[in-house]
Amino acid sequence: MRLSYTEIFKYSDILNPISSKTLFLAGKLAELHPQKNVLDLGSGKGFPSLLWAGVFGVNVEGFELNRSYVEYANSRAKLLNLSNRVRYVCGDVRKLRFTKVYDVVSFLGLGVAEVYGAIDAALKEFKRMMPNDGFLILAEPVWLVKPIPHHVQKRLGTPEKNFSTKPEMERLFNDFDFEVVGSYVSSKEDWERYIRPVNVAMQELMEINPDLAAECQEVIEGFEAEYRAVKKYWDMVLWVTRTY
Repeated sequence: MRLSYTEIFKYSDILNPISSKTLFLAGKLAELHPQKNVLDLGSGKGFPSLLWAGVFGVNVEGFELNRSYVEYANSRAKLLNLSNRVRYVCGDVRKLRFTKVYDVVSFLGLGVAEVYGAIDAALKEFKRMMPNDGFLILAEPVWLVKPIPHHVQKRLGTPEKNFSTKPEMERLFNDFDFEVVGSYVSSKEDWERYIRPVNVAMQELMEINPDLAAECQEVIEGFEAEYRAVKKYWDMVLWVTRTY
């Protein structure tokens, strides 16, 4: 048995190392306001787009494969009196075909290459969903050095080709006619806040079901490996870009 994301992120609001402050600043850079429509791809539990809806009054359509997350996000929207502006739907973003454009597209998962096959394929797809002068808010890990040692790739569970360096990302944005408006690098504290609730969930699960102890410990060690790699081999960057 492999542990599900629902079990691993049981106590996590946001599924990546990005702070509320960074989300707020990114919203300002993307010029969010009540007339803006946001497409939230891989919306998770809805925390980022619910924050934008609450603070900036944007309208949100979110798509997430995990049904329990969709139910949670919609219940949070109702609790926050945002159901008139926010709607989350269960769906695989790799298979969805959107017939309209959105003022803002958001993808805050841990690596677009895993979903779209390659970073350039993802940017091409995002561009199709947006008008000129639209905004893309993208969270994407970046390598700090290349080549990445094999043992680091193995411990992080991702091949080198899945991520680019920051200069390479900037060139890719330029190739697809995205202007980088701003970027925010997650701090070690952001990563600590990201990892802490995962450790709590895994410790709790080990106590409830000792048969899962080995798998829980593997998850804990995997997140610790990610944390140790921060500022040494990789960073998480939240990009705010505009199409032209």
